[in-house]
Amino acid sequence: MGGGLHASCPREVQSSRSGMAATSRSGESCRSRYAPEMEGKRILVTGAAGAVGHTVTQGLREQGHFVRGYDLNAATLPGEHWVGDLSDVQSLRRAASDVDTIVHLAAVPDRDNFVEQLVPHNIVGTQRVLEVARLNGVKRVIYGSSCRVVGGVDWQQEKISLDTGLVPGDHYGVSKATGEILGRMYADRFGISVICARLGWFVRNTEEASRVESVLSGVRIYLSHDDALQFFVKAVAAERVPFATVFVASKNGGRGLFDVEPARRLFGFEPRDTWPEGSSWSSELRFPSPRHGASLLPPG
Repeated sequence: MGGGLHASCPREVQSSRSGMAATSRSGESCRSRYAPEMEGKRILVTGAAGAVGHTVTQGLREQGHFVRGYDLNAATLPGEHWVGDLSDVQSLRRAASDVDTIVHLAAVPDRDNFVEQLVPHNIVGTQRVLEVARLNGVKRVIYGSSCRVVGGVDWQQEKISLDTGLVPGDHYGVSKATGEILGRMYADRFGISVICARLGWFVRNTEEASRVESVLSGVRIYLSHDDALQFFVKAVAAERVPFATVFVASKNGGRGLFDVEPARRLFGFEPRDTWPEGSSWSSELRFPSPRHGASLLPPG
């Protein structure tokens, strides 16, 4: 995974688009804003060098948790970080040998060759993370799913809820939906607490930010960096959650596309931001956008 943004508790930064700023509320620390004091967890974050992973890793460390990163790429932050592949089960087991929580964010982040990229990384890779959690006795896995698991329905409707089920519109959505199914099986059969977070649009850089308002439903599916971090902080701390699937998106002026009430009820998630609040981008640390493959079929 190698995608996204800078900032766990973002400061105000002017984007490249004239008149548009990505903002957070000044004067609020991550610790005071997101959660009360709690006993620190030991957490492994896969995909820690990517967009969401960078923000989550930094923010959880600021909360007082021990966080070890695991990624194909080198660390973007100081602190313990392992360079490794999800296909290397022994390396992954060692990285998860002394943790109680895995935040699984490593993935091919959009459409790609299904057989050569999406299956080995997003499906088999997720199964290996869950299997390592079972073998190592890890108590909780928080899986970074995607709102694209419902990409096959009309996104111009008023609200999409969990009742819609799994309706992916492309192979990427299929790969993330399969991860949710695997998570449910590991929760039911092996007693691992699995939380599937269907993330909204976590904007990775200023060029991507400049496209949000031109994309159909873009401002309705936005997930700010601040709101994303708030969710993961609360998901790490939550007690007695055997299995859950929730949409995670920002407030978006009360016009958000996805029903976040289950995340509010189960975890106390209270989204606060409306595009472009709550995010920032660094010119010194740029996470690339996905390639957005144009075809569902592999190259001919």
